[in-house]
Amino acid sequence: MRGGAYDFVQKPIDRDYFVASLERAIRMRRLDRQVADQQALLEQHARLLEHVDNGVVLVDAEQTILYWNPAAEAITGIPTASVLGRPVAEALPGWDAIVGGVPVSPEPGPSARDATVPLDVAGRELWLSLSGVEFDGGVVYAFRNLTEERALDELKSEFVATVSHELRTPLSAIYGCAQTLRRSDVELDDGTAQRLLEVIAHECERLTRIVGDILLANQLDAGRLRLVQEEIEVDALVGEVVEQMRAALDGGGRIELAIVSPGRLKPVVGDADKLRQILLNLVDNAVKYSPEGGRVEIRVEPREGGLRFEVSDQGLGIAHGEQQRIFGKFYRVDPNLTRGVGGTGLGLYICRELARRMNGRVSVTSKEGQGSTFVVDLPLVAARSEQQATAVSQSA
Repeated sequence: MRGGAYDFVQKPIDRDYFVASLERAIRMRRLDRQVADQQALLEQHARLLEHVDNGVVLVDAEQTILYWNPAAEAITGIPTASVLGRPVAEALPGWDAIVGGVPVSPEPGPSARDATVPLDVAGRELWLSLSGVEFDGGVVYAFRNLTEERALDELKSEFVATVSHELRTPLSAIYGCAQTLRRSDVELDDGTAQRLLEVIAHECERLTRIVGDILLANQLDAGRLRLVQEEIEVDALVGEVVEQMRAALDGGGRIELAIVSPGRLKPVVGDADKLRQILLNLVDNAVKYSPEGGRVEIRVEPREGGLRFEVSDQGLGIAHGEQQRIFGKFYRVDPNLTRGVGGTGLGLYICRELARRMNGRVSVTSKEGQGSTFVVDLPLVAARSEQQATAVSQSA
């Protein structure tokens, strides 16, 4: 110590130590940058996954959910917050039963396959197209909702089976009668031959109605239906519908058909063919579900701004839970024909859609075992009389 000051001796710098430390710092900096880049890339991928239509679920090696995108939430109805960090089998009941059938690829690409599996979510069955791809430490699962597509496929299959049955029955009757008439080894009296011909004609009409319903339903679905405006004699049209149904009834008076009207109704303007189709389908439906000797009543009454048609029967009735479903396409109350009631399941669908196209509506009230009443409200305006039409033309 000189003059109260300390003298420090500066040690020589260890060059190798300095270089090693610098290299370590550079490597750490590079690693930090790589981690930051990877984190930014992951965040970017996560943002992208938030905008895809498919559900995406990331599950780690311990089967814990690490990621659940908005599409997964929308498809399943399960909020993201309720599944993140939870075991997938706990968050999705039934997962263990289906995951074994889900193909998991070692890497994404054309080789990746998917499986269609059912998953029970909150009491509703979802059909998912599900596949997985491995990653370091887990699996990424992607899925699409195929519930509607599967329901449509089932509906198509049921429709094909139903129509096949409905067509086979009249075709078999026609074929049998024709083969009998062709036989040269059997002599048929005029009465028997006439009855066979009547069966052929009746079943041909039935085939025509079935095909007509199918074509009309297709027109309604495609939006190709056109309405015409013409004068309709309501009394005459309702009478024609009843007479046509009486002629179609097997056994004549098995079902009583009655018209209830407040008196002669004024002509209205509308589409007569479409109104006839609505009433024919409703009366035919009422007859099908009526007991032997039952009564089907067709009531017509003017309403403010239109007409109301009511078709009532004393038949089987419709359960409350099915009263809206019966207007769906191909839906039948008795799909297994346990009550012997056939049909394509298109009649009420056509009634509802035709009424909608005419700015009207169809509704039903029913109790099981006590019959049903179908109500059609249509805004049919009164036709102008010849004097009114002449006065209008003269003033013009």
